[in-house]
Formats: sequence, C-alpha cells, structure tokens
Amino acid sequence: MVKRELKKALRQEIKEIREKLNEEERKKLSLKVIENLKKLSEFQRAKSVMLYYPTKGEVDLTPLFEEIIRSGKKLLLPKVVGETIFPIEVEDLTCIREGCFNIPEPIGGKIYKPEKIEFVAVPGVAFDKRGCRLGFGKGFYDRFLPRVKGFKVGVAYDFQVKEEIPCEEHDVPLDAVVTPTKVYRRTKTD
Repeated sequence: MVKRELKKALRQEIKEIREKLNEEERKKLSLKVIENLKKLSEFQRAKSVMLYYPTKGEVDLTPLFEEIIRSGKKLLLPKVVGETIFPIEVEDLTCIREGCFNIPEPIGGKIYKPEKIEFVAVPGVAFDKRGCRLGFGKGFYDRFLPRVKGFKVGVAYDFQVKEEIPCEEHDVPLDAVVTPTKVYRRTKTD
C-alpha cells in the first residue's frame, strides 16, 4: 500500500473513533491535555503562544485562551487566507467570527511573524512518537510550520498516537506530542 493510501485509511480510522467520543468525554480529555501542556517548561517560558479553534472533534484548547491573555502572554490564533495560515494576535475574544472552513478565526488584529512564535500547539488527525503529524491533507500546517522557530507540539487524544505513521520529506517534525496521559518528546537525533 502506498503512502497516500495508508494516510487515507488512517484518516478514516481516526475520524470514526473521534466521532464516537461524546461531548462530555471530549471535554474531559481536552482538559487533561491542557493540564499537560501547561506543565511543559517550553509553554511556561513562552511569551507568545499559538493555539487553534477545534474542528471535527479535535482536542479543544479554548478554555486556555482567556488564561493566556490574562497571564500577559500573547495569544495567537490562525487565520486562513487562500492557502496560507497567518498567526493573528488576539487581545479580546469578541473579535472572533466564523471563517474559512466554518472554523472561528480572528477578524482584524495584528499579524504576528511565524518566526517569532515561541510555542505553537498543532492539531492533526494522527501523530507518532517521533513527532510526525498527519493532517487533513490540505497542507496548511505543512506550509506554515517550516517558518516557526519556536517549540512545536501536537495535541491529540491517546488513540491518535501511533507507533509510526507515514512521514514525508516535507513534513516538519514536531518537538513533542501531548495527550491526556502522556508527553512524547522527539529525540534530537530524529
């Protein structure tokens, strides 16, 4: 089976499992992921943190938005224009509207340089323990992540982390993957 077919099958498998999670389970598991994220020294030190609005049952980090703003860190949220993700500085959550793919995103706001982002939480369909990520197949984060110099962490439910997933040359490995029960750190030799 070629990589494309493997990726398609894996996307379908994870999607079906994720859809079976009820709202209460999703919320409980997402809060555990948030707890584990907040324990990371890279998160604690970061002055700029990019998160995302969840879609299609992704881990929900929205309870962390206000906390980041109150802490004095810069909260950044993605805005999609064409095929590009722009990190937008958000000081007030009232400036959020439904955007591309019906995902909430900032309206207006200052564009933050990806190179200056210190910590970015990345959604995905599946991850592996080496830091490889499988997205929805549109390539938005594949184009965005090479520009980010800061700590890149995938956030997932435990069932989304596999021993190994298909990884391609253009894929940017994440520094860590955080689940409700574990933190997988990529070794620097990977």
